[in-house]
Amino acid sequence: MSRTPKSPSPRLTTRLDGYVYRRPLTERELLPAIGVGVVAGLAAFYVARLFIERTPLLPEERRLGKHHASGRRPA
Repeated sequence: MSRTPKSPSPRLTTRLDGYVYRRPLTERELLPAIGVGVVAGLAAFYVARLFIERTPLLPEERRLGKHHASGRRPA
């Protein structure tokens, strides 16, 4: 009995009720997931860097120890 290369093996396609067989993925099938992970990591790094590099709205002496609206020290 000769199988054609495109016919799946019965073991991989057999499904029981309520059970899904998880097969190991090849490197080629993992490439899209790896690409998405790298892009998401770079985007998160870029956004975090933007927040760290931003210029403060108030000078440091006004931010530390004084209330920003009235200029008074908090009680």
